[in-house]
Amino acid sequence: MGNLEFAEECVNQAQAIRRSCYKSITINSYRKLKEILDKRSTRLVCVQYPMSSLEPLKKIFGGQEGIVFVDNEKIFKDAVRKDGYRAYFKDIFGGGFGHCTDKGNRLLTENIARVILKEVFDKQ
Repeated sequence: MGNLEFAEECVNQAQAIRRSCYKSITINSYRKLKEILDKRSTRLVCVQYPMSSLEPLKKIFGGQEGIVFVDNEKIFKDAVRKDGYRAYFKDIFGGGFGHCTDKGNRLLTENIARVILKEVFDKQ
């Protein structure tokens, strides 16, 4: 129809819906994993994909205690805004994100480590 702005809006809405929903098998797998780890007195660390909201993962567990959630949305969006998408991703595999470059992997691992140190070991 030639309305690129409308097409982009539709793509963004579809991606938001897709990222906010999980299949029941995925939800059950996450909950089962948490149950297994609880029996072993091991904390679950949930890491969302870069650029994606953490809320869908949090919904799966409904406020259960003892879970470490690592938010990669803001840190990656800020980094991409500053340095560009290609600095952190090789492709667009996941729709709004892709496979990380070395720089993206470094940002991801440093963020995960920082959150674990803070939440599990109470260190900055």
